[in-house]
Amino acid sequence: MKKTLWTLLLVFGLSGCSTVQVSDDYDTGTDFSQLKTYDWLPAGDQVKPTAEEFEKKNPLIAERIQKAVLANMNAKGYQFVSEKPNAYITYHVGVSSKIRSTPVTTSIGFGTGFYGGYGGLGVQTGSDIEEYQQGKVVLDILDSNKKLVWRGISTSDVDQHADPKEITEQVNEIVQKLLAQYPPKKAK
Repeated sequence: MKKTLWTLLLVFGLSGCSTVQVSDDYDTGTDFSQLKTYDWLPAGDQVKPTAEEFEKKNPLIAERIQKAVLANMNAKGYQFVSEKPNAYITYHVGVSSKIRSTPVTTSIGFGTGFYGGYGGLGVQTGSDIEEYQQGKVVLDILDSNKKLVWRGISTSDVDQHADPKEITEQVNEIVQKLLAQYPPKKAK
C-alpha cells in the first residue's frame, strides 16, 4: 500500500519546468459536436487498470484528477449529467521505470609540473546513465454506446518531492494540456 501510494505520488511530482508531453488519438468517423453531455464511465465498464481501483488506493489524487476534468470540460461548455449522457469519461494512471543516457564524452587534459619537469596527459571517456520514473495519465472519452472515440495520453518525468499544492498544480496542468486537444480539430 505504501509503495503504491508513493509511486502514484511520484506521477504528479513533476520537475519545476514543464516536461508534460501529450498526444491524442480518435475515431475519425465520430461527430464530436454531438457529444455535449458527459458522465463518469460506470465501474463495471472500465478496463484495467480502472479508475475505480485507482480511486480506492489513491483518493486524494483521484479527486484532483476528477476536479480538473470537470473544470476543464465545464470551461469548454460541456455538461456533466447523471442520466442519459452522450459520452463517458474515464482515466488511467501509471508509473514505469526508464533509463536514459547522455552521449559519450571525451576530455583530454595536459599539464606540466615544476621541480623536476614532470608532465602528464589524461584522457577520460564515458557516458552518464540514469534511471528515472515516467508517469502516464490517460483520459478516455467513450460515446453513449461505451465505444472509445477519443484518447489523450500524457507522459512526464517524475520528481519524488512534491507537496500537495504542487501536486494539485501539476494535475491541473496535465489535464488542461490533455483536454486542450479535445475535441479533435480535424474531426467532423
